[in-house]
Amino acid sequence: MKNLKTDQIAVSNYPYFKYSLEYALDSLERMGASNMEFYACYPHLHVDDAGLSQVRAVKRQLRGRHLTPVCFTPEQCLYPVNIAARDVAARKRSLDVYVKSMEFAAEMDIQLCQFLSGFGCLDEKDEDIWKRSVESVAYLGRIAEGYGITIALETSPKEYTITETAKDIARMVEEAGSPAVMGMIDTATLGFSNETMEGAIADLGPYLRHVHVGDGRPNGHLALGEGELDLPHMMNELDKAAYPYYLSLEILNNLYTRNPEYAMKKSYDWLVSYISG
Repeated sequence: MKNLKTDQIAVSNYPYFKYSLEYALDSLERMGASNMEFYACYPHLHVDDAGLSQVRAVKRQLRGRHLTPVCFTPEQCLYPVNIAARDVAARKRSLDVYVKSMEFAAEMDIQLCQFLSGFGCLDEKDEDIWKRSVESVAYLGRIAEGYGITIALETSPKEYTITETAKDIARMVEEAGSPAVMGMIDTATLGFSNETMEGAIADLGPYLRHVHVGDGRPNGHLALGEGELDLPHMMNELDKAAYPYYLSLEILNNLYTRNPEYAMKKSYDWLVSYISG
């Protein structure tokens, strides 16, 4: 490929969530990976439970396996994290999770965090949810600026976040008004929003800061080559756009619960082969 490089690929501990962190990191080291997105979840590193001593221990473990963390992503779909919650206490607790995540990221020398914009009840008015989300994102952006961290907001169905499309992300970035708030694309969620890769790239424009790569039918987070997404086309569009940041493998499906190394290695090898071929 003309612009995409294999050193933009980042593996992750996503599919290893039923295994110890040591098992996951040993597996990632075996496949020859160097960059990784760190998925902060139990039992690897639960943000609510952990302190700086645990974070420093994880940092040493990563360094010992020659893995460089490039993005910190707390679990925020299965856990009750919602920065647009109508309940003030729930919203504050959720903001605290993200602030603590940025503190942990800074300790691990990571300059990127991936967050969701929050959601409301499905019978609420979208404008009310949106207003709460903008206030929360703007608050987090100010804190991120202090840490020297960039926040990448992701799209997802309405049940998970108010930002369902790339256009929503661009609007959120502009209304939050912080240079630390950017957006991202997830190949496996484009199907939910009926977006194309080229459309999402155009809609995000200068706000595109991160990409998750996964396969699906057409949605999901399957190993690359095991779904029905036109991943070659998506990679070609990113190449044409001269996308300069990381391509992070988000492989997270119950199909791979007992064989996570198979799913991650197959995906890593697919992406390496396609980019370098």
